[in-house]
Amino acid sequence: MKLNITKESFLEGLQIIQSGLSGRTTLPILYNFLMEASGGNVKLTRTDMEMATIHNLKAEVLEEGSITIPLKEFSDILKNLPSDKEIKIESDADNKIHIKSGKSKFWVIGTPKSEYPIIPTIEKDETFKIKAKEIKEMIESTIFSSSTQETRYVLNGLLWANSADKFEIVATDGRRLALSSTKTIEGAKEFKIIVPSKVLNEVLKLIILSKSGDEDFIDINVSNNQISLNMNKTTFISRLIEGNFPNYEQVIPNKKNIIFKANAKELLSSTKRAALCASDLGGTVKYTLGENNLLVAANSSKMDFSEEIKVDYTGEEFNTSFNPQYLIDVLKTISTDNVVFSFASASQPALAEPEGKDQNKYVIMPVRV
Repeated sequence: MKLNITKESFLEGLQIIQSGLSGRTTLPILYNFLMEASGGNVKLTRTDMEMATIHNLKAEVLEEGSITIPLKEFSDILKNLPSDKEIKIESDADNKIHIKSGKSKFWVIGTPKSEYPIIPTIEKDETFKIKAKEIKEMIESTIFSSSTQETRYVLNGLLWANSADKFEIVATDGRRLALSSTKTIEGAKEFKIIVPSKVLNEVLKLIILSKSGDEDFIDINVSNNQISLNMNKTTFISRLIEGNFPNYEQVIPNKKNIIFKANAKELLSSTKRAALCASDLGGTVKYTLGENNLLVAANSSKMDFSEEIKVDYTGEEFNTSFNPQYLIDVLKTISTDNVVFSFASASQPALAEPEGKDQNKYVIMPVRV
């Protein structure tokens, strides 16, 4: 294999395939990435056996070939090469990768492609497109509510549910739930799949890095147990999570006995301040509703905090308590000026909805004090 390429494009490709993949492995080959050169294209592939990332680069390919290369060592070399010089890369019969830029020369030991795990080909049982900007907003609005505990594996992903009248993304960790919905996916069948939050975090990063506009789409292919998501020159392949996702529709409160409206930014700022005094184990923030007034309060063994903010509420005094981080996570994602909270009772879950944007719903369990 022999090729010429620019430093910037290669580093960007390495950044994309490196991000998100687990560094914990007992297989040394997984510390490598696979590089394949043919035509005017270089394909970079990295996998941790749960997820694979594939990125394509343009290059001047003088001799076609393939090899696996230690990612960290190769990335460190590229970062320290001159930025204004073309990089020449060549592999020999002994699986040595020779790197030359200007007067700098390196070589690194690689391994043949045959030793690298085979990346599965997705059978296109279900194929559809989603606007990159739209899916970005839906994932950002929900992913923070997914679980990170390995013991609750089915909650480590986001439910994607497409029906005849809507498409929903749902995440929950058992204590809170976030839902975002939009119109049904055009041309797609009805389906319910659980997509690992790990791969969706990488999709988010790619959309942000690509500065996607209104006309950019993500191509999605789903088979029985795998999903691929392709955008521009990058493809992510991941296993789907098997299991039964909780019945989220039953979790969303439909009784609204107590309702108040608050400015989202003001409530966020106040809750952040209160959280400073709720750092003790099991720390909570207490919210007390009065006539057009909300008292936010918290205390610990060393500190105490209280603050009043104006809200739209006419009713009897009402109080409840929350884990402040759960409320902060919700309020950070809300793009509208105001947020509407509703309760059936103090002991029941709260429903938070951005004013005028009912496609997003957030359910938070209160803390019993």
